[in-house]
Amino acid sequence: MSPPIVISVVVLSYDRVHLLERALTSGLRQQAPAGGGFEFIVVDNHPDRLAEGLVARLAAQSAVPLTYLSDPRRNISVVRNKGIAAAKGTYVAFFDDDEAPDDLWLCELHACLERTGADVAFGPKLPLFEAGKAPDWDPEAWLYTLDFRMAADAPIQMFGRLRRKGKGLGSGNAAFRVATCFNTPEPFSVAFGDANGEDTHLLFRLALAGRKFVWCPTAIVREFIETERTNPDYMVTRMKRGSQHYAASRINTSDTPKITQLKVAALGLAQFSVHAGLFLLSGEFLGRRRYDHRIGMAKGLGKLTYRAPIGFIQEKAA
Repeated sequence: MSPPIVISVVVLSYDRVHLLERALTSGLRQQAPAGGGFEFIVVDNHPDRLAEGLVARLAAQSAVPLTYLSDPRRNISVVRNKGIAAAKGTYVAFFDDDEAPDDLWLCELHACLERTGADVAFGPKLPLFEAGKAPDWDPEAWLYTLDFRMAADAPIQMFGRLRRKGKGLGSGNAAFRVATCFNTPEPFSVAFGDANGEDTHLLFRLALAGRKFVWCPTAIVREFIETERTNPDYMVTRMKRGSQHYAASRINTSDTPKITQLKVAALGLAQFSVHAGLFLLSGEFLGRRRYDHRIGMAKGLGKLTYRAPIGFIQEKAA
């Protein structure tokens, strides 16, 4: 008799089937959490159901339940919600199709949630570069790394000035308690699902509702960074888009949206102005080896232009 499923893992796929196989192969060899089993649910968002054959092949080889779902509507919230609706576990975890978890990833997330009683647990995302090394303009891969370097079970605050207070968090490498986080028909807002802003919006809502977030440093996923994504112009665009998501989500979840809109605009203007000045004073404009202030300006512009979202950024397809 199969053990009860205590945690479900939802993985979304659009056109990166060449990376999805790596992600699922690593995921399916996870050690089962204490007290039960786990399942994987792949939700294919491509109209041609690109991942169906791969999932069928892996499901036939795996003792872990692996379910294939699809929805052609180009909206991340739609497919996230579809995966959640099919999940059988007490918890639902996510990682992206370009990420591969370490072998004890699922056990560590589950144990952290059980131990702390938290509503959401987050783990580090570390880069693995196709080129074999970080790009010259970001030699420490800081912009490709999410690691707060906090103690196990440390609380995370979504709102605050310090970087490690939740900035940069998303649903990738996170596990949610279903009863307290996904207790509505559409946990992820469809209005925010057009280009990766849905997880920022959800986390703001959960934080404002008093949900508890914790850090799990031993639950590690490794993100495969294709060479095309090490182009600094790609990162500038991505940072601008992320800042747009922050602004739109912060305003939408505020009790005083007009005041928050003014605060966000003031922050964006200050951020752009300071970095524009430093861009000139530092001489960064003379070369393409440094992008600190270009990125800072992009973040400022993102807050000022959130009403004109960038949308999906074209990336390498299968």
